Amino acid sequence: MVLMFKLNVSNKADRDLIKAVGYLSDRNSQRFLEELFLKYDDIKLMPRLYQRVFYEEKTKTDYRRIVHRKHIIIYKIHNNQITILRIVSEKEDYLKSQFFKSFL
Repeated sequence: MVLMFKLNVSNKADRDLIKAVGYLSDRNSQRFLEELFLKYDDIKLMPRLYQRVFYEEKTKTDYRRIVHRKHIIIYKIHNNQITILRIVSEKEDYLKSQFFKSFL
């Protein structure tokens, strides 16, 4: 039996997703969402597989990230639960942004 982690998506991540999809055509947004939900399934099955986020002078955090197209999904594992914290553009310097500092 495979252990499946419970997945929660924060309100901020939901808003990030709405913003990201808003820039896409209907056809592309549908495909973007389908692929994103497959990534969510991957995270639920193997959450520790993906890269840890390093912050300031290579300090490890408890946050992990997975790349989805031109976006980065940032999540945290706690017990058997995963919380998707944010979905940011790869162009954004998220490590220096206020939203990331608020998690530390």
